[in-house]
Amino acid sequence: MPEQIKQYDLVQRWLHWLIAFAILAMIAIGLYMVQLPKEWELPEGQESVRAFWFLLHKSLGISIAVLILMRVAWRIFHPAPSLPSSIPLWQQKLSGGVHGLLYVLMIAMPLTGYLQSMYSKYDTKLWGIVLPRLAEADPDMREYFSEIHEVLAFTLIALLLLHIGAAVKHRINNNGITQRMSLFSKK
Repeated sequence: MPEQIKQYDLVQRWLHWLIAFAILAMIAIGLYMVQLPKEWELPEGQESVRAFWFLLHKSLGISIAVLILMRVAWRIFHPAPSLPSSIPLWQQKLSGGVHGLLYVLMIAMPLTGYLQSMYSKYDTKLWGIVLPRLAEADPDMREYFSEIHEVLAFTLIALLLLHIGAAVKHRINNNGITQRMSLFSKK
């Protein structure tokens, strides 16, 4: 008799997919916005184009940070279901390590992005509301956190590709693992 696959609870599954799609959007916006010309390089009347994408990225980032904190808090009181014994121990350990690193990065990314923004000469806004400035503008500190944010972003992209690749592998193998996070399962 095959082992019963245990699912994450519905709150964890919804938060997983909401955060996943939001992070993918953030990556796309982030990669797009850094390629845009600086204000002074844009034609007259187009100066706000770059600012729009940066402000959207910041607002989404702060919003995602709140969702991630909700997910971490929920996860503390609602542990992940155990993996079936049919999954080799090395894969279970790798999965745990990747998930742990994803959580670290999901917390570090908005934190470094916020610090980068805080040390910028521009105000940090959340959906148009100016947030209190916690530090004076400092170009060296802004650059420092900008570099960390960029390295973390590419590390996150690599881990997400590994995570998605593992999900595709499990889906192809039809071993039921992907049902753990499915919103549409019949369980």
